[in-house]
Amino acid sequence: MIKKYIFITFFFGLLSLLIFSCSKDLDDNYEVVSPVNVDLLAVPYANLSEYNFFEGDLKNQNPALNVLPYEPASSLFTDYAHKKRFVWMPEATKATFNGNDNVLEFPTGSVLIKTFYYENVQPENTTKIVETRLLIKKLNGWYAYTYVWNDNQTEATLETTGDGLFIPITWNENGSIKNIDYKVPSQTECITCHKINPNQTGEITIPIGPKPQNLNTFFNYFTGNKNQLEKWVEVGYLENNIPANINSTVDWKDTSQSLELRAKSYIDINCAHCHRDGGHCDYTPQRFNFSNTDNHSFGICLAPLFTIPNMPFVINGGRPDNSEMIFRMESNDEAEMMTIIGRAIVHEEGVQIIKDWINTLPADCR
Repeated sequence: MIKKYIFITFFFGLLSLLIFSCSKDLDDNYEVVSPVNVDLLAVPYANLSEYNFFEGDLKNQNPALNVLPYEPASSLFTDYAHKKRFVWMPEATKATFNGNDNVLEFPTGSVLIKTFYYENVQPENTTKIVETRLLIKKLNGWYAYTYVWNDNQTEATLETTGDGLFIPITWNENGSIKNIDYKVPSQTECITCHKINPNQTGEITIPIGPKPQNLNTFFNYFTGNKNQLEKWVEVGYLENNIPANINSTVDWKDTSQSLELRAKSYIDINCAHCHRDGGHCDYTPQRFNFSNTDNHSFGICLAPLFTIPNMPFVINGGRPDNSEMIFRMESNDEAEMMTIIGRAIVHEEGVQIIKDWINTLPADCR
């Protein structure tokens, strides 16, 4: 009887060991695969949900595996819309460094995702997602696609009219009720900002925000707060060859930073993509990129290309109300305003910080 008991115990022990070993082998060989679906021959899809960028309810914008959130130090003003940004790259590919103030070189198949939404939308103080824009890098370059959200916030569909559309929004912005007809841009309008022709050999479409100078900041990921460039390297989305010292922009709202850094960071993200070599406003003399250390070409005491009464300089030191930049930032006239597209109302806080900075400059423009 004892021998029989010992045999049974040995048998079940051996069986348990075999099951454990097989289970361990399965675990070791098990690989979690990202559900993201980007077939470069089939995109753009009719619906945003077809890409599988998000898990759960689409409106919650919970990124799926390998969809990484990011945020530039300062954000382009778009009629007070909030934005959520994500990046996805195909397996075993990564971006490369191409200078502090140049967009990273992304591999083919990469997707940049940007969702525009409003909080405190009236009358019930709800959140409303308006649009999600995609930049997809195909074999011959970047392509821009826009998806418009339905009223139920369950799906976003591809905008195919080619004209864009207007969506009325009423919301509470820091205690002030604001109303606009939010413009979902047309394909042509998207490309106006997202283009460059540096050698005058032909325009190409490029992203604006994901530059090392804009990503050298901390972001609160699900796993904790971390420098974004380090995070991109960690997850395999960026080659580990970023210089130790990067001339970086700052959050223009961060009052712990100098007024000059905040103002120039605001100008860079809002203006530099057009006012740079090969940009849409290449023909004007001012260059608003953050790395530009030449005050004159940055606009200080620089005569504007187009004469405006009482605005003798782009940036008139000590005289913001006699500066072309302020005049255009405060205008809603399509023939005068800057930025030329992407807004329907004046960014009051942005105007104020640029005025404050101009007031600190020597009043010696002649």
